[in-house]
Amino acid sequence: MLLARIVGNMVSSCAHPSLSGNVVFLCQPVDENGNDCGEIVAAVSPFGGAVGMKVVVVADGRVAQSYVGDKKSPLRHCVICVLD
Repeated sequence: MLLARIVGNMVSSCAHPSLSGNVVFLCQPVDENGNDCGEIVAAVSPFGGAVGMKVVVVADGRVAQSYVGDKKSPLRHCVICVLD
């Protein structure tokens, strides 16, 4: 699991069918002090969200694939919690 901050939205004119109708955010992993650490990841979010929000991201592809209902989905990250 990663603590992360949403830094943008992912937009694509040509995407895997499993992404249709789903919101995908670009998430910057952060440490416990809120400092950037690691590479930005693309994560599907069943909760919505906005740039600047802190979230918990799981890096288990099976969770993302289960959410979109496609075991062949290329998604590997999924937002599992939005933090206040």
